[in-house]
Amino acid sequence: YRGHQGSYHNGHKPMIHDQFISSESHRRRYWGRALIGWRDFDKSKPNVGHYALAELEQEEKIGVTFENNMNYYDATMTSQLPHHHRHLQQEQQQLSIITQNVDGLHRRAGSIQTTELHGRTDRLKCMNCGSYRSRQEFHSELEGLNRDWLRRALKENKKVAAAEENNKLHQRPDGDGHVVSEDYKDIIIPPCKSCGIGFMKPDVVFFGDIVPRHRVQRCNAAVQASDGLLCIGSSLAVLSAFRFVRTAIQKGIPVAILNVGETRAEAEGMTVTKIESPIGPTLSACLSLVSKM
Repeated sequence: YRGHQGSYHNGHKPMIHDQFISSESHRRRYWGRALIGWRDFDKSKPNVGHYALAELEQEEKIGVTFENNMNYYDATMTSQLPHHHRHLQQEQQQLSIITQNVDGLHRRAGSIQTTELHGRTDRLKCMNCGSYRSRQEFHSELEGLNRDWLRRALKENKKVAAAEENNKLHQRPDGDGHVVSEDYKDIIIPPCKSCGIGFMKPDVVFFGDIVPRHRVQRCNAAVQASDGLLCIGSSLAVLSAFRFVRTAIQKGIPVAILNVGETRAEAEGMTVTKIESPIGPTLSACLSLVSKM
């Protein structure tokens, strides 16, 4: 995303947390653009790199086991999602992948022991009562309430796409679609189904927000229990992920980086093993190699 060919580098500026929380007009804009872009975003499929990591986890070539702790869980989530309560009862916890991505592709590829550091776009949370809702279900209701607006917006976008090659119409990493008219005043946003008054927000860390403490603590514990850290496809530009590299270096844990382009770790002079290579083919080759061992 922040790499030399990422959408942030090409001018895409995502939603800011405070704007979404404090401004209904910004929320209308967000959901209007999501009506255009999110369905296609949600159809994204894992690539060979995702599948290679899932198989490496299944073969127990990646992953670490460490002591469980109640501080690694969101208290509000354990009361609503049964699998979180089950995990709390276990003495040990496992973690294989820490991902900054919010697209859920590691889960779709079959990875199980994954922490989605910045959350997940396929789940929404009420900012009043804290209840959760499937984004698929929410979008169906959103589309039903805004059929006329969506029809007009798609028609205008189609005209522009036919007239010129417009990069703004291309798919973005967070499902944010381009809308030609930029007129969102008629967008109707469904309220929370549980409390009836709160508004729903994607269960992700928007820009300007912070990663929940329980996720940071869980990932830190996993890194400190590991015998090595492999960073894949990240520029490490933001602290939320870079902090784990810093922790590993401070603890004397070897760090390797698989990425095309310089990362923050190299720029800051850290001692890392750098692999400048395409991710998918490299991970597939690693899988073939370790499967023979």
